[in-house]
Amino acid sequence: MNEIVSRNATAVLAGWSAAKPAFALMGEYSAGKSSLLNMLLGQPLLPTKVTATHLPTVWITHGEARKLEALDHDGTVTEISEDGLDFGTLDGYVALRFTLPSEILRGGDVIDTPGISDPNLAIDVVGLISAHVDFVIWCSAANQAWRQTEKAAWKTVPRELQDQSLLVVTRVDQIGNAKDVGRVISRCEREAGKFFHSVLPISAKLARSGAEGSWQESGAETLMSAIEARVDAAKSYRAERREREGDPQVEEAPEVFEVPIEEVVVAAENTPDETAEIIDISARIADLENALADVKNETSNDQVFALFDHLKTTFRGDSQASDSHADVIVNLLSVRGSNDMNLPAVIEQVRNEIKDFSEGPWCRLDRVS
Repeated sequence: MNEIVSRNATAVLAGWSAAKPAFALMGEYSAGKSSLLNMLLGQPLLPTKVTATHLPTVWITHGEARKLEALDHDGTVTEISEDGLDFGTLDGYVALRFTLPSEILRGGDVIDTPGISDPNLAIDVVGLISAHVDFVIWCSAANQAWRQTEKAAWKTVPRELQDQSLLVVTRVDQIGNAKDVGRVISRCEREAGKFFHSVLPISAKLARSGAEGSWQESGAETLMSAIEARVDAAKSYRAERREREGDPQVEEAPEVFEVPIEEVVVAAENTPDETAEIIDISARIADLENALADVKNETSNDQVFALFDHLKTTFRGDSQASDSHADVIVNLLSVRGSNDMNLPAVIEQVRNEIKDFSEGPWCRLDRVS
């Protein structure tokens, strides 16, 4: 069972993602993510003896001096010296954060994730990271590209994030000539193209070989251009959103709270400042209804808590507030969990509330105990 990441730790991740665009490398175990990451950074991130699969999610941001920090489950961030460090001991953290000089990091942060097919993962990486990135580079090895397990995992990613993301078919140098590569890419475009912005081939090995013309031939130049375009699109979207919502760019992590998620999703009486912050519901209604549709049949209280945390995050920071609006949100976010909670009924109530948000008069959700 996946561990619940505390709201404090989630708030830290939100703070990291607020300053500038970020994209994640995702995919199954041994999909070529580490080789691709080293190619993008222009340098190895880790010592060669370190196995990337032994690490948690790795957040990489720009800085002139290299630094390593670790995010614990309670939201604590600790700087760690790499001198003599056994990286294999760091797998218990929610995430690591590397600061280092790399040209690609000037435009946006890069997040490297563990292979999503690893049954030993304690955290739902896709669910955790999807909320904090502007797009994903999904890595799929060319010799078994776009497997059924990948399709199933990708369905859990929000559709609006899918539309901005890239399916990168890695290790194309291992499957033969250009004609064979073309066949693989054509199949991926046919089967997965509608779930991604673009489908691109790459040979990180060839790109890093230094041979004449290898950067272009490997697909690296095309991929870097696609990433730059996605980062620019993310910057434009963020700027438009700030202008629309009057939401200034956040430079630091937001305030974190000490209320345990397993005890209460949001204790309304203890968080008056949050309920005073409001958003343009009509601009977010489609996203919220999609999120609710995805969890309509869930039977875990933890997943309901995660849903309401998502709602709380979405319903923040708008210029069109009202007391009625705030009251509705307080009630939505004050639902308490119990072993006999009728989860489908609760989720249906929330769906109805959001529908009412989009269509007219405010109404209240009775507190469920």
